[in-house]
Amino acid sequence: MRKSLYLATIMLLTTGQAMAVSVWELSQSCGDDAEIWCDGVAYGEAMQACIDANYAELTQECQAIADRLRAGEKVSLF
Repeated sequence: MRKSLYLATIMLLTTGQAMAVSVWELSQSCGDDAEIWCDGVAYGEAMQACIDANYAELTQECQAIADRLRAGEKVSLF
């Protein structure tokens, strides 16, 4: 665990980007938007499609997360 955290920190410092969006970060930034625009949509690819379809309506915080996901970052538990 410590080695993974160390590698993630090094990756962040050298690239300026996180390797993945954490579930916590996703829920904090997009939870309200998902509840408004994607109520009843399943998690995973369906939720990503819903977020993409409603991108213009999202808060800036959620748009920033959506941009990271569009750029290829994955969702992680940590």
